[in-house]
Amino acid sequence: MKFSGDSKAIFLLGAFLVAPSTIFAQPLAADSQAAVTDVESTVEQAPSSSQLLYFERPVALDAQGEVSAVEMLAPDEKTPATETSVFVDLTPQQQEYLQRLQDIDNYEQMLEQLEYDGGAWSAQIAEELSTLGNLLYAQGDYEESIEVFDRAVHVNRVNYGLYSTQQIPLLERMVESHIALGQWQEADQQQQYAFYVQNKAYGARDPRMVEVFENLARWNITSFFRGIDPDPSARLLETYLLFRAAANTVAFHFGTADPRYVSLLRDVAGASDMMTRYTPPGTVTATPTNPNIRRVSEFVGVPNDQVRVPNGGGEGALRKILEFYSDDDRPVTRENLLLRVRALTELGDWYMMEQTRQAALDAYTDAWNLLLTMEDGRVLAKQYFDQIVFLPTFSRFDDERREAFQVSPDFGARQGYVDISFDVSRYGHASNFTVLAVEPAGMGRVDMMAINHLRSLTVRPRVEEGETLATTGERYRMPFWYREIPVPAEVAAE
Repeated sequence: MKFSGDSKAIFLLGAFLVAPSTIFAQPLAADSQAAVTDVESTVEQAPSSSQLLYFERPVALDAQGEVSAVEMLAPDEKTPATETSVFVDLTPQQQEYLQRLQDIDNYEQMLEQLEYDGGAWSAQIAEELSTLGNLLYAQGDYEESIEVFDRAVHVNRVNYGLYSTQQIPLLERMVESHIALGQWQEADQQQQYAFYVQNKAYGARDPRMVEVFENLARWNITSFFRGIDPDPSARLLETYLLFRAAANTVAFHFGTADPRYVSLLRDVAGASDMMTRYTPPGTVTATPTNPNIRRVSEFVGVPNDQVRVPNGGGEGALRKILEFYSDDDRPVTRENLLLRVRALTELGDWYMMEQTRQAALDAYTDAWNLLLTMEDGRVLAKQYFDQIVFLPTFSRFDDERREAFQVSPDFGARQGYVDISFDVSRYGHASNFTVLAVEPAGMGRVDMMAINHLRSLTVRPRVEEGETLATTGERYRMPFWYREIPVPAEVAAE
């Protein structure tokens, strides 16, 4: 594979990376920090003083696991006991807090001695500052931790150079501290600067840039869902180019057999889908088949048929995956055939989302027929296609959504659910909704928001003999995250 195509992508990235401290520098109003651009991540305040954050992927009611999403995402409640005996009468949490206070005091004294002995810019001071910053972060002193990490960064630059990679872990901790304080613009500037440093230190063609490209791309997605840009078009284009550069770098240095290659191509498709599907509020035009769907005809003021995604976009990435698994040199094994079936199905899903129905049917038919070549093919085909699937399948960026909305018990987020019955047409549109249950009870309008969310999704219908089928009475659970909003006493009294 030639690297010249990727060089063009890097050149385009240069427009975003020349002055990282000024990228997306427009300040964000406090009341717009949670603004987003699609239905499933719209933040709405219910009358019950609960704030809906976003909906997770729907789960079939007859396929519930024994472990709930809340339990999987909740932190371990077991706190290791401290060995310090002077705090023996306190709870483990209190012991840890006071122990950190002692450690912070000890490190501050150590720093004073190091400055006296070796000067304010010694390399050892940078190491101790890093430890002190971590202690302050754990203590919840985020502003002070930022100051300490920033000082450590400057000491590192003095000792190791302006583009030293020793400062990257410090910049990453500064990002975490800014996020904890709700300072997303500042976090974004540090993240962009960390990329800039690594790009200068390694060079765009260095194999170590694979992780660097991917990290910034995922951060961009988190920032997009958080809504920190008035105009997200530049960030989404950069995200697409970053994922593509990461995939091309893997192919060039490690070969397409590297498992990261196919995974990154799926992310390329996901980023391409976001570029053409998401839009700022106020520019959404409904489709004829579904007046509530969030499929756009305009993106940032540009008609959808004029949006040009480089290198074939998501369709091109998914076709590369299909070509990879269709290579004649690959052994004809059950595993490889199933991987090829998945690639065909994902390409069909892309066409279904693009409302190119015949192309979708052709891909599903090819996948069905490929399954029939196996010994138990008909059973496999029925198992594989005998359920609806919410799209996209190739890449949904759920982890980035959770990070953007700080969806964890650490930030006071809780999980509820809405159980809904609905029908699905052969074209992949849900209708005829019936709410079966809501938990917690009393969350105003969450049932209607769940229905609107379902309407916004494209669904792969059940497939039989390569034909999509209309179904009725699909029963799914819509897990959602929400946060309780304190009600002022004077309002509650009224």
